[in-house]
Amino acid sequence: MKSLFNETFVFGKENLLNHVRIGKIKDKFLLTTDHGAWILVNKEEFDKIKQNKFNEEEFKLLEEKGIILTKNNTNQIIDLYKKRYNFLFHGAGLHIIVPTPRCNHRCIYCHASAVCSDEKEQDMTQETATKILDFIFQTPAKTITIEFQGGDALLNVDVFKFVVNSALEMNKTHKKEMDFALVTNLTLMTDELMQFCIDKEVNVCTSLDGPQHVHDANRKYINGSSHEHVVKWIKKFNEHGKKVGALMVTTKNSLSFYKEIVDEYVNLEIPLIQIKYMSSLGFAKEIDGYSVEEFIEFWKKSLLYIIELNKKGINIKERGTAIILQKLLTPFDAGHLDFRSPCGICSGQICYNFDGSIYGCDEGRCYDLFKVGSVFKDNYEDIFKKEETQQLIKASMLENYLCDACVYKPYCGTCIVNNYADYGSLLPKLNKDKCLMRKKMFDYVFELLMDVSTRDVLVGWI
Repeated sequence: MKSLFNETFVFGKENLLNHVRIGKIKDKFLLTTDHGAWILVNKEEFDKIKQNKFNEEEFKLLEEKGIILTKNNTNQIIDLYKKRYNFLFHGAGLHIIVPTPRCNHRCIYCHASAVCSDEKEQDMTQETATKILDFIFQTPAKTITIEFQGGDALLNVDVFKFVVNSALEMNKTHKKEMDFALVTNLTLMTDELMQFCIDKEVNVCTSLDGPQHVHDANRKYINGSSHEHVVKWIKKFNEHGKKVGALMVTTKNSLSFYKEIVDEYVNLEIPLIQIKYMSSLGFAKEIDGYSVEEFIEFWKKSLLYIIELNKKGINIKERGTAIILQKLLTPFDAGHLDFRSPCGICSGQICYNFDGSIYGCDEGRCYDLFKVGSVFKDNYEDIFKKEETQQLIKASMLENYLCDACVYKPYCGTCIVNNYADYGSLLPKLNKDKCLMRKKMFDYVFELLMDVSTRDVLVGWI
């Protein structure tokens, strides 16, 4: 995508050009607005917009999109802007609890830098879990998700169950819409625990990096093959009519096996796969990575193969692409917390470590800089009003010169923890690799939308 600097056009008294950002997709000009509208035009159409010379049909389209401002569409544009940023007014909805940082895996990219499975002194107590639940129910959010992370939460299974049962009991008073999510490598799953998750409506998510030779190379299990356990329990949950969510992380081990990775998801009847870029947090700092170009090539091949499968009637979506599509084709934010501005740190999610320490997000556990308090000392309102919290939120906003010149600013976001890992500063900086990756992904999605048959597939993912 070739960025063009914002231009100022002189319009008539009856209408004027909205604040637009301009980019180039192949031979087309892309115009985007702050409220998330966009239009893709050829050179002749672009010149007509600059000169404020268009026919009635063209005028109606530009007015409908909000590319031009008129007395008829101003209120509509304000409403669309409110919808796109309505997440700012809800309070933190995602609450991540770490019952233990212990793990029986040594995944090569673990961002949490998990500790050995026998270090039980780092397990959360029921007293701490109760204080965390007291804190969680202070959020003004009407809908909350309590997610269990690790380590592996099932190494402290008693506290996992205690939190679920206690939260359900407390919610009889608070009456929030509440979901549970358990992130686990599945090696500690049992039939009894599976039934508990089904009965309590706990959504289970695991990691599946592809076929066994890829998965086990990335996710090293101290007792054998991690892949065997993952496949076994995904199939068991399928038999009970409950789908297990799965995530994959792209490593150098993955790059030659895009078909095999996608096929693994298809064979296990998992309808959503995210071709995820490896962060530079935790253990991932110690391994060889890959270039943005290598990742984008892998992602494109995977995406084209997934689209090909869709055209054959096989139901699977690529999550990263689906998030971009929702941002482009609907007035609502996709809810992906590190892909919005400001990001979800503190305002959208809060993470509670095993000792009751409060972090702005799950990734923030890597650095004390992102610790904002403790459930033993602070309440929700105090945490949110802290200067440290407000500075973290401000640092995650794309209100800086470099981002403001980008055509994709209305749809983008940043992870300040990754920025800190890469640059050692909270000052808003352009993460060159992540920025280039996002631009290339947006560019390619627009290119795919230009093809009618492919567009029909992608629109069906919304």
